[in-house]
Amino acid sequence: MAAKRDYYDVLGVTKASSQYEVKQQYRKLALKFHPDRNQYPDTGEHFKEISKAYAVISDPGKKQAYDQYGHAGIDGRYSGNDIFSGAQGSGFNSNDAWGWRNKGGALYSLGKYNEAIECYDKSIEIDSNNPVVWNNKGLALNLLGKYNEAIASYDNSIKIDPNDADVWNNKGLALNALGNDNEAKKCYDKSRELGYGN
Repeated sequence: MAAKRDYYDVLGVTKASSQYEVKQQYRKLALKFHPDRNQYPDTGEHFKEISKAYAVISDPGKKQAYDQYGHAGIDGRYSGNDIFSGAQGSGFNSNDAWGWRNKGGALYSLGKYNEAIECYDKSIEIDSNNPVVWNNKGLALNLLGKYNEAIASYDNSIKIDPNDADVWNNKGLALNALGNDNEAKKCYDKSRELGYGN
């Protein structure tokens, strides 16, 4: 992304939007542009932009600085890490499984896989029945070369939602990395049967 867009435009909200409206819009966009969920070339960049916009607008102090000074009010006072750090900070509910999942997604898109896994684990502690978080954790583990742990995470996702073609494919990739070609083939076949790639 070359020029920084207005954070309200990024999220499709206004300065008058309630925190609930901002959060709902962020959830919708985060799901649409999460790198785990689609393959468009600019997905990662869009996800980072959406996450940063939400991190600013959902925090009363950062929102005030942004409303008063625009990007200069944020860029001059907060680093990129400051924007995403502080799970206990204002604007972040530490009992919100979705918030932990989204923070993990933002860290994942920055290549901070161990930190992303910590956030996914927090999300799982709050709500262990979310198959997306188990899949996200598996993807991060896979990128760290922790294939057996990734497979266990994919298995948890499959127990909750056995019809997710992406998870079956991801499990196949991890099995393939371990040299378990026959098991990987079964996963790929199941993934195609469920419509992967369509």
